[in-house]
Amino acid sequence: MAAAKKRSLSENEVTDTRNVKILRGDKPHIAALILARGGSKGIPLKNIKMLAGVPLIGWVLRAAVDSELFDSVWVSTDHDEIEKVAKAWGAQVHRRSPQVSRDASSSLETIQEFVGLNPGVDIICNIQATSPCLHPYHLKEAVGKITDEGFESVFAVVRRHHFRWEEVKKGACTCTKALNLDPCSRPRRQDWDGELCENGSFYITSRQQIEKGILQGGKLAYYEMGAEYSVDIDVDIDWPVAEQRVLRYGYFGKDKPEVVRLLLCNLSGCLTDGQVYVSSQGLEMVSLNTRDCMGIRILQKENVEVNFP
Repeated sequence: MAAAKKRSLSENEVTDTRNVKILRGDKPHIAALILARGGSKGIPLKNIKMLAGVPLIGWVLRAAVDSELFDSVWVSTDHDEIEKVAKAWGAQVHRRSPQVSRDASSSLETIQEFVGLNPGVDIICNIQATSPCLHPYHLKEAVGKITDEGFESVFAVVRRHHFRWEEVKKGACTCTKALNLDPCSRPRRQDWDGELCENGSFYITSRQQIEKGILQGGKLAYYEMGAEYSVDIDVDIDWPVAEQRVLRYGYFGKDKPEVVRLLLCNLSGCLTDGQVYVSSQGLEMVSLNTRDCMGIRILQKENVEVNFP
């Protein structure tokens, strides 16, 4: 009798591991996966190169771990040093095979290998290591489109206001033409919504789509990120720009700084300009910086105790 009460699964549900888990009341396993090959051509070992004091891959690993969203966080690599950094930042390591570590290997091939070796994973969030301005809330909102809204694939986009023109190959006797505007009626930026372009920060999809050889498929949705967070590092010239951007818009962790209750400082070297003045009588004198004095008054108004040992 008990067997007769069980709900029979349709053919599609049987082949969909995630649906089976949901019907059983199980939570789908969501894994974050960062691809970090050691053979970068543009910037050697750029995935662990220091950016604003943090290894490049550390920025996205911190966001992924602090989101508390993933059942597992992985780095797929073929390099010993990248493996060490990944583990130091809280990730597990998928040691990829030589077959998917070549210059011509695609991200999809590497993800397929990971999925094949991890049958318990249902949803894969492929996070790009070179997108250091990623925040935990970006990931939470995007994954929610799959877990709460029923989408099968979600990817990150940014809104751009670029007028595009058709390329004319060298030597061709043809004219260029506009691809996304009417040159006779050029819109003002504020009158044009722009276009949505992939920013590469992440691609989230079910294992079924990956097994079909599709990174973006099924019921598809995008997640729009602000331009300030849409940073990608590819070549050397991108590095200083990314460093300035990450210092302003990067995610620095969920730990809040402790409230200052006590300030201890010396008069000499703290409130002065570091110089000693000698009078005509041979007396040594120092000058106080009025800005430092004002800062101390502000601290005292906030009930911070200030002592000069």
